[in-house]
Amino acid sequence: MSRGLSKILTLVGTVLFGVMTLAMLVMALVMSGQMLVAILLAILFGVLTVFCGYTALQLAGGDDTLDVSGLSQERSRLLRFASSRQGRLTAEEAAMGCNLSVRQAQAILDDLVTRGSADTWVSDGGSLVYVFRGLLGAEEKESAEDPMKFLES
Repeated sequence: MSRGLSKILTLVGTVLFGVMTLAMLVMALVMSGQMLVAILLAILFGVLTVFCGYTALQLAGGDDTLDVSGLSQERSRLLRFASSRQGRLTAEEAAMGCNLSVRQAQAILDDLVTRGSADTWVSDGGSLVYVFRGLLGAEEKESAEDPMKFLES
């Protein structure tokens, strides 16, 4: 269910719940002749309903981050694409190259940064570039040397 629809249904459900309960409460108390008690309880219940509705909307809305736990195929596709770009790309390039929305690509890239698989750099023009140090170009791989060689000298 989309986040917008979830918020609307939460709001409608909360309002309907509040109206129905208030109507029953007022009817019960007015019929018994205790008008002041009915008004005070209606106000109290109205405040509680608004508070619960606000809390429900906050929970239904969550934050604006995208859950990437189910995007393992997209993550793999994005890593293959990053490899073809010598391990450096922007979210927009990833989106175009992997047939994702920019939001999805950025969420996956940010997740890879969080996991330590990539770093973020800023270009001279101010663009955010995701850098995968493990995805090297052919020249960089050719220039790799044995780290033990320096210890032996």
